[in-house]
Amino acid sequence: MRWTKLKQLVEQGFAKSLAKRLTINSAAYGACTCGHAWLALDKIVIANFCTRAYWNHRMGYPPEHPNKMYVDQFASYGEMSRQDAYKACWDFVHSLPINDALHDTDPLIQTLAVVDGRLGKRRLSEIDPATLHPLARTLLLERLRAENSRSPTLVA
Repeated sequence: MRWTKLKQLVEQGFAKSLAKRLTINSAAYGACTCGHAWLALDKIVIANFCTRAYWNHRMGYPPEHPNKMYVDQFASYGEMSRQDAYKACWDFVHSLPINDALHDTDPLIQTLAVVDGRLGKRRLSEIDPATLHPLARTLLLERLRAENSRSPTLVA
């Protein structure tokens, strides 16, 4: 499936409160599979899944930020590759029930679950943010604020 179609399917599932503010994107460079995928909230990149940084990290090289724009990310630079992000989107759209997605160890799958429109306010308020990846926790709290729900208190 082409990325544009998968992106459309993922973004169609976003809760109405975040749908116009949150985007998921991907860019490849030429015929190479290198590139990056990223999540942006209010046009600010909050997670960058860079393939080169991912492989450098796996080889033991410290990931370097390409510029200052990525300093405030909620997922570690190099934590996932562009291909990991594509696979997470595919799995979320095609094979994972929402409850399984909430308890998945993949940070992007967890994140997609908390921004999914199928979760209601009551179910959202029952989720313990301390059990989530920082990216998923950030978007859960942002969604709760956007929907004027009572925000759960973060446990440090």
